[in-house]
Amino acid sequence: MVNSFEFKAQIKQGMIEIPPEYQQNIQEGSDVKVIIVSEETAKPRLMDQLAKQPISVKGWSKLTREEIHERKS
Repeated sequence: MVNSFEFKAQIKQGMIEIPPEYQQNIQEGSDVKVIIVSEETAKPRLMDQLAKQPISVKGWSKLTREEIHERKS
């Protein structure tokens, strides 16, 4: 017989706690199938964060278009 339960949990120190209301239906030492679906959103890349919120550095000035494309021999 297959019993199926669905619940949300937080991972704490690499462990997932089974809620008490489901523990009575699972015997110690029995085999179970675990499927993990993470609900976290992907973190934005560092370059994307910097493009939206540039870090200002004292003494730094933006380059002009000419300075960007200037070729040095």
